[in-house]
Amino acid sequence: MASRNKCLILGFTVFLWVELYAQYPHIDQNVTCRLLRKFNLTGYVEAENHSVVIGGLFPVHYRTMPTSDSDEEIESPMCEGFNFRGFRWMKTMIHTIKEINERKDILPNHTLGYQIFDNCFSITKAMESSSVFLTGQEEYKPNWRNSTGKFLVGIIGAGGSTMSVAVSRIVGIHRVPQVGYASSSSIFSNDYQFPYILRTIPSDKFQSEAIVNLIRHFGWVWVGAIASDDDYGKYGVKFFREEMERANLCVAFSETIPKVYSNEKMKIAVDAVKSSTAKVIVLYATDIDLSPFVLEVIHHNITDRTWIATEAWITSALIAKPEYFPYFGGTIGFAIPRSVIPGLKEFLYDVHPSKDPNDVLTIEFWQTAFNCTWPNSSVAYNVDHRVNMTGKEDRLYDMSDQLCTGEEKLEDLKNTYLDTSQLRITNNVRQAVYLFAHAMDILRQDDIREEYREKSVLESKSILDYIKVWPYMKEIKFVTHDGRKIELGSNGDVLNGSYDIINWHMDNTGEITFVKVGEYKFTRSKYEFVLPKNSTLFWNTESSRLPDSVCTKVCPPGTRKGILQGQPICCFDCIPCTDGYVSEKPVGKDLQQCA
Repeated sequence: MASRNKCLILGFTVFLWVELYAQYPHIDQNVTCRLLRKFNLTGYVEAENHSVVIGGLFPVHYRTMPTSDSDEEIESPMCEGFNFRGFRWMKTMIHTIKEINERKDILPNHTLGYQIFDNCFSITKAMESSSVFLTGQEEYKPNWRNSTGKFLVGIIGAGGSTMSVAVSRIVGIHRVPQVGYASSSSIFSNDYQFPYILRTIPSDKFQSEAIVNLIRHFGWVWVGAIASDDDYGKYGVKFFREEMERANLCVAFSETIPKVYSNEKMKIAVDAVKSSTAKVIVLYATDIDLSPFVLEVIHHNITDRTWIATEAWITSALIAKPEYFPYFGGTIGFAIPRSVIPGLKEFLYDVHPSKDPNDVLTIEFWQTAFNCTWPNSSVAYNVDHRVNMTGKEDRLYDMSDQLCTGEEKLEDLKNTYLDTSQLRITNNVRQAVYLFAHAMDILRQDDIREEYREKSVLESKSILDYIKVWPYMKEIKFVTHDGRKIELGSNGDVLNGSYDIINWHMDNTGEITFVKVGEYKFTRSKYEFVLPKNSTLFWNTESSRLPDSVCTKVCPPGTRKGILQGQPICCFDCIPCTDGYVSEKPVGKDLQQCA
C-alpha cells in the first residue's frame, strides 16, 4: 500500500502530472512514476509513413462493465453492448482519410494517418484515450508527438457532449484542436471555457428554437420535457424552457433520465408523463440514454402521447423499432440533413474477421451481427439489457455455441452499420475530417507570412502540427461534396444550416420509415420554418388527428378566463360572466373578458 500511495498515476491522476510539467518544466524529469496498468483500449491506428495523425473517439459500445472495488487492483474497465451506429461512424473517419490521401488536389505530398479509439460512451474511456493521444501508455508528460510517434493535428470526437467536455478539459490545456461531430450542447458556444473546440453540428440553441417554433405551429401550449442527466439534456432543456417562456407557452413538467440506472429516479420521470395532462412531450436525450426510458414507457403501456425528438435519436434504429411503434409512432422532430457519401457503402461492406485476427472490433461486430462465435476467438459478445422497474431483466454475457464459418453474408443483414440510407451524423464525421484537411492544405500553401519566407512550408517537417493549424481551422470556409457551405463563427459554432423535420410512419412491410415533412433553415439572425400544408403527417392518437395539449381547455361562451394564483398562464378557471355581461366567443389562453 505504501508504494502504491507514493506513485499512483491512472485515469485523472495522470493529468495532474501532465499539467504540472506543462506549467513547471523545471520539475524533476527523473521522476519514476508510471501508469500501474495499461488502459484497455480498442480501435484502429495507421501512422507509419504518414505526415501527421488525426485522433478519433467514437462510441462503439454503449457503456463500460463494472470493475472490481479492490484497493490493490486498479482496473481499466472493459466495455459492453456493441453499437453498430458508432462502428459506422468510426469506419467513416477511416474511409474519409483514405479518400483524402488518394486525392491530388488537397494536401499533395502529405498523407494523413489516424489513431482512433472506442470511448464506450463513457467519460472514463474518453479520458483514458485522451492521455494516450497526448503521452502514450508509458509516459507521464506530453511530448508533442502522440503515442504513434507522429505529430498529432487534433481530435475528432468524442461523440456525446458530456464526453467531449471531459476530453476538452485535458487536451485543451495543450491547445489541441477538437472537432465535435455530435456534441451539440450549447455549452461549447462559450469559447472562454472551450477555446479549442469546433463543431460540424449546430448548437442546440438553434434546435431549441426550432422545437418551440414547431410547437407554436401546431398550436400546442402545454408541453412536457424529459432530458438526460448530462450536459446535452440539461443545457438543451434550459434553452428550450427559455424559448417557451419568450413565446408565452408553458412547460408542464421537466424531469431527467438518470445516466446510471435508478429505479427511484426513473419512476419520477415515468410518473410525470402518466399523470400530466400534457399530451406532447419533448425528449432531449441520446438514443443510448433514452433506451431504458423507452422500455419503461412500454412496460407501463403509456400510449396516446406525441413525442418531439431531437437530432440525437430521431433516426436511431435503437429506438425506431417496429415493436415500439404503438407507443412512439407519430414521433416528430429534427434531424441533421441526410447525405449520400460516395464509396462509403462499398467500404463498409469490405469487412471480415479473417483479414486481421487482432481486429477485436471486427470480430465482435461479426459475432454480434450473426450470433456466432469466431473460431479460436477470445472476444466475448453479449446481449445486454439494463434492469427495468420490474426487476425482471438483467445483463447477459455469453458466447454463442454456434461457430462462425466466415461464409456468412453481410447482404443478408438488416443492420444499422450497413444502412447508408440515413447518413446524417455520419456525414458530420466526414466533414470533421475535411475541416482538418482543408485547414492543413491552406497552411501548406501559405508562403506569404514572414516566418515562412526563408524556409518553404513544404520543407518543414513539423509544419502540420496542431499549433500552426489551429488559426486556419477557426477561419475555415469550404463547400462539401453535396454542395453545402461550411462556415464557422469565432466561437466554433456553425453559422448557418438546416434541420430536416421528420415524422415516424410505418410502411407496408411493418418497418418504421423516417418521412421528411418539412425543413427548418437558420442563420445567426433569422430562420425559416417550412412545413407545407399538404405534408402527410401521422399522429399516434385515437382519432389519428392532430393532438391537443392544453392545461385548461377553451372556456365556453358565457364565461371568462380567471387567473389561478401560482399556476402557469396556460392554466386558468372558467368563470361565468356577471349579469348584464356576456362573452360571445370561446376564451383560450389569451385574456378575454366579458363585455
